[in-house]
Amino acid sequence: MNMMKTMMVGALGFAMGAGAMLMPGNQKMKRQAQRSMDKIVRMAKSW
Repeated sequence: MNMMKTMMVGALGFAMGAGAMLMPGNQKMKRQAQRSMDKIVRMAKSW
């Protein structure tokens, strides 16, 4: 179960990060995505 959770979170985070990087110019969105990524990573580590 934990492995699946971690994989899902990782895939989600990766997709969000890639989306943010592909979005040109939108600095606010990028910062928000970065914050969400950090949160997700922290959550994944605490599982």
